[in-house]
Amino acid sequence: MIDKAVFLNLIEYEDKNRLSNIYGKLLFAEKTNSTVYTEDFYPPNVWKVLERVSGSISVNVYSNGVFKDAERRIISFSSDEVWYYPIKLLKITNLSSFSVLCHRDYLGALMALGLKREKFGDLIIKDETCYLPVKEELSEYIITNLKGVGACPCKVEVVDVYDEIIPDFNFEEVFLIITSNRLDCIVSSLTKLSRTKAMEIIQNSKVLVDYVVVKDKDKTVEDGAIITIRGYGKFKYIGQSGVTGSGRKRVLFKKFV
Repeated sequence: MIDKAVFLNLIEYEDKNRLSNIYGKLLFAEKTNSTVYTEDFYPPNVWKVLERVSGSISVNVYSNGVFKDAERRIISFSSDEVWYYPIKLLKITNLSSFSVLCHRDYLGALMALGLKREKFGDLIIKDETCYLPVKEELSEYIITNLKGVGACPCKVEVVDVYDEIIPDFNFEEVFLIITSNRLDCIVSSLTKLSRTKAMEIIQNSKVLVDYVVVKDKDKTVEDGAIITIRGYGKFKYIGQSGVTGSGRKRVLFKKFV
């Protein structure tokens, strides 16, 4: 089993108490040979690292956030493959025909119920409906107490994920030609700014990779990384799609819209 101090240093995450809790779940799964789930949803900088090192620990690591490209996920530890997760997918429908609600409106309404952000997953908005994964034990509380979002009345119900279509994120494909996978090069291309301006953005803590602020302009961006550039948007790096005649890389990003 991996040493606790080593485990805590593996992951760039500000709350070491929560990481200690994850480590305890890992130990319990190993000791009891059972499937154990985290109590909270975690961003990619946590579950990606754990999945990457699963081969060096005694149990397997899996994650699930309901949606295909979910960023925030429940993590599970098990010796067997995990098919079940204690998650409910809720559908919050705006009943007002006069107001259009956005991600911020739904998020604010949930936080106003006293819920911490880590207690629910990503929010996907489709037309006048917000889809929201939550832990099973919280679903009834939200259904009972969330009667409106802002000034708009709403209806909350559970989605049958086996019979109903699960929505996907909306993406806009962005094709770039870059010289390398260095962060400053990619930020420059995504923002259409000079390399010098891109480095300023990075140094001013405005760039996050998998939810972690990165100030190292030389950091290599890997396939699947989520890059957030404050003021410019959030992007998922899909990977290289080809090479130009001059030897530069042709790459694909998906921008969250």
